[in-house]
Amino acid sequence: MNAQQIREVLTDTELPSSTRLVWAYLNVASEPQNNTSLVRELGLSHPTISRAIQPLKHRGLIRRHNGVWIPEPAQ
Repeated sequence: MNAQQIREVLTDTELPSSTRLVWAYLNVASEPQNNTSLVRELGLSHPTISRAIQPLKHRGLIRRHNGVWIPEPAQ
């Protein structure tokens, strides 16, 4: 992941701020995260995390592997 890719996702105003926060956290977290750990770590509700994940999956920015979310390089 390079600085340009990070900038593109973090400044994408089509993505809600909670979605950008989840994506950024997944990229810097020291351990793989699932929805429950994201709720705990970010202080967001389960529905907010679920809504935030959908556009990330749709854009191919994250994928689920063994029950945790794995960030993918921005396209």
